[in-house]
Amino acid sequence: MTTKNRVFSRLFEENKHAAQLRAEKRKEDKLQKVALGLVDELDYEFESLRDEVGRLSYSVEEWFDEKFDVWFEIGRDIYSVYFQNSEAFLTPDDVSADRDKLLQIKEKAEELGLDVVDVYPDYDEHLQEIEYLADLDQRFIMQQQQFRDESKSV
Repeated sequence: MTTKNRVFSRLFEENKHAAQLRAEKRKEDKLQKVALGLVDELDYEFESLRDEVGRLSYSVEEWFDEKFDVWFEIGRDIYSVYFQNSEAFLTPDDVSADRDKLLQIKEKAEELGLDVVDVYPDYDEHLQEIEYLADLDQRFIMQQQQFRDESKSV
């Protein structure tokens, strides 16, 4: 149909043209209703989805690497100290002979009728330090076991 014929048909066949326009309008309305209905059924709105994707993106692309590096470095440090003896701490075995000597000093002082502090002024503190070392050593062993257990659960 030529443009001229179309113009004349619309002018003279107004009812036909109006019917066609109404049909197109109904079709458009149905599409809008379907589209709006489907939009309402979305589980996540776009902005909400964008926020969640952003949070996951940060975790995957930045946060994990930062935290993993820190965790790995700390784990290496703990392993080095607790399992490879990088610090070489004294143990109760290292000072057991000193403990025995302190007890001998006390015994000899008492035999002479002297107070042990008169013979060795740091006697009490020295003995307390050895006992504290034994306590720390036990706690060190417990921490070592805790690290071993936690490492298995990771």
